[in-house]
Amino acid sequence: MSSRVLGIDLGTTNSVVAVADGTRVQVLVDPDGNRLIPSVVSFHPQGDVLVGYPARERRLLDARNTVYSVKRLIGRPFDTPEVSRARSRFAFELVEGPNQTVLVKARKETYSLPEISAFVLREVRRVAEQALGEECCRAVITVPANFNELQRAATKAAGKVAGLEVMRIVNEPTAAALAYGYGRARNSLPPGSRERIAVYDFGGGTFDVTILELSGDVFEVVATAGDTFLGGDDVDLLIAEEMANVFLAHHRFDPRSDGQAYERLRAAAEWSKCQLTLEPEVQLRVEELAYGETGASLDLTFGLSRAALEKLARPLVERTFAVCEEAMRIAGIASTQLDSVLLVGGTTRMPLVRQMVKDYFGQEPQASVDPDLVVAQGAALQGFALRSDRGSMPPGKALARVALKRKAPDAKREARLAEVKEEIQAARPMQPAFAPREAPPPADLERPQPPAASPQPRGRGPAPPSPPAVVTGRSVAVGERKVRASKAPAPPPLPMPAQAPELSVPAFPGLVDDLPMVPSSEPLDLSDPSPPREASARGQLAPAIHPPPAEQPAWPQEQPAWPQEQPAWPAPVALEIVGSGAPAPLLLDVTPHTLGVETVAGYCEPVIKRNAAIPVEQSRVFTTASDGQLEVRVRIVQGESRRLEENQPLGEILLGGIRQERRGHVKIGVTFVMDASGTLGVKAKDLESGREESIRVQLVGAMPEAEIQRMQERQNQMFGQ
Repeated sequence: MSSRVLGIDLGTTNSVVAVADGTRVQVLVDPDGNRLIPSVVSFHPQGDVLVGYPARERRLLDARNTVYSVKRLIGRPFDTPEVSRARSRFAFELVEGPNQTVLVKARKETYSLPEISAFVLREVRRVAEQALGEECCRAVITVPANFNELQRAATKAAGKVAGLEVMRIVNEPTAAALAYGYGRARNSLPPGSRERIAVYDFGGGTFDVTILELSGDVFEVVATAGDTFLGGDDVDLLIAEEMANVFLAHHRFDPRSDGQAYERLRAAAEWSKCQLTLEPEVQLRVEELAYGETGASLDLTFGLSRAALEKLARPLVERTFAVCEEAMRIAGIASTQLDSVLLVGGTTRMPLVRQMVKDYFGQEPQASVDPDLVVAQGAALQGFALRSDRGSMPPGKALARVALKRKAPDAKREARLAEVKEEIQAARPMQPAFAPREAPPPADLERPQPPAASPQPRGRGPAPPSPPAVVTGRSVAVGERKVRASKAPAPPPLPMPAQAPELSVPAFPGLVDDLPMVPSSEPLDLSDPSPPREASARGQLAPAIHPPPAEQPAWPQEQPAWPQEQPAWPAPVALEIVGSGAPAPLLLDVTPHTLGVETVAGYCEPVIKRNAAIPVEQSRVFTTASDGQLEVRVRIVQGESRRLEENQPLGEILLGGIRQERRGHVKIGVTFVMDASGTLGVKAKDLESGREESIRVQLVGAMPEAEIQRMQERQNQMFGQ
């Protein structure tokens, strides 16, 4: 087995994998040179499971059986508002599973969200193994800083299903800060000084902001806050809505009534957003979006300027600064009291975001790292620090030679992908892969109908990626249709290039691919020195009195107009290869949410408070509530409210085997332990007899080990392993 530990950024839109050796960390690429792997899974009619670029291509043909952006929903109960919103947005079907879990239904089969994520992780692992020429079974996986306990557990389960040993779950902003700290000269600061930075992480589906203090090789998180349902996907939806409204006004047919048609608009919206990062405007044509009463195709021509996009997206960007204010309040600092601001996530490439971040923090954000790659790079650094057999790793230039030792591709798999590629090429000249569904047409216009003799398109599969199309007045292929660019302004919309290697805009010139790093010794002891708190109650805790939180200032309603000409992206900071004698990076992270226990009258008492440094241990003392009591039941919740029902239940702890005594005479100390990965455990001890036992919290809605094993076997069978 390989001694390498992969660093994986499991993203909403794209995933990235990196690996570290003794001198640097390198992002691994697939045989076509792509560093970004689309987090898309498509279930082919012939039974194949396509992941990455082939799956993203099929999204424009078979949206009903193509799944994407599930990171937003992983670990959420089915009855939450976020899942309800997703059901109205996505073309694929979401159904309720056991214990309020969310399942995806495709091709008469159901898949849990961790299993969908496992398909992506399995593809990421395959790319890494092919690039390195050896098996890779261990990984550090990143998650948004605001992920709760259930979401972290679901991500770990996805790693297990993909055949990976998840050595640690690391918060994405923390990983980015680690890559930033090791991606520059270590002597840039005076000895003993501290640098305070903010990581502004605006990705495809989530937003986080984290305040850290860097001192040498110590990375300490001061505060973190976030919104797990705010990202670039929301910008895409705003553009798609504009497209749909224009098409409805011109043709009296609403493409939102047809899932496949609307999916093409969403893909076009994403592509236009990326183009407007570099261009002042785009004008494109989506052909055959629907059919008129005579069978003629109804096309959509759509023009969008950067100024119009910024007007649409500004309210979403302003929401991020409300989260920033919360983090600043927790950290006890002002937004202008930071030494550096680091941008992470593809959405931060938007000129509007960069300008608003600059104005809010009062300084130009850092540009020394690639916002799409930095999280995976930091995860790889942490993975290298966690390795137990670093001595067997070839030092120095080992990674520079990986191209010479690539693992030979699976001949069977390549042959199957070639067949699917032929299907894609055959489907391109055919009719669109959807037929308009029933929609209430105007009284004077019949509902559009497809031509009677139109052939049914075959399924599409992978196609060799090519660079994103440039709008220069010529036609560009989008999915199975053509999008015709026009210099004349026209009313509606726009598409995504069918074979583009990635939907995000190309990297800015000068951004670095590799980061220098420092080989490290064994991980240090991160135990929390603070003394445990105790409070007694009869099997429960009495509610404590807490001062009300300070009101956070509202973000101004009126924003200054931003200049149309955006400043050039700053030149990257030069990187230095660091010597091999430096210590391992020490990460001091915090808890994203408060963990508490049920008390009396529907209240709860916090045990581990939000933004407490981890690893952490906190204790409470419980007593029996009745004579001869043999067990104590403790309900654990997660959230910031004092009301029990307003928090998320995590599970129950049942402490059995208690000595039979009169009520109140048996005292049991319960210690909550959160490790460096943010995983919660519990230790219980009879304070008089000294008897102690450890208990792992059984999370409500968590996936049983037997179910994880079943999904792993199913995936192994699908991929012939």
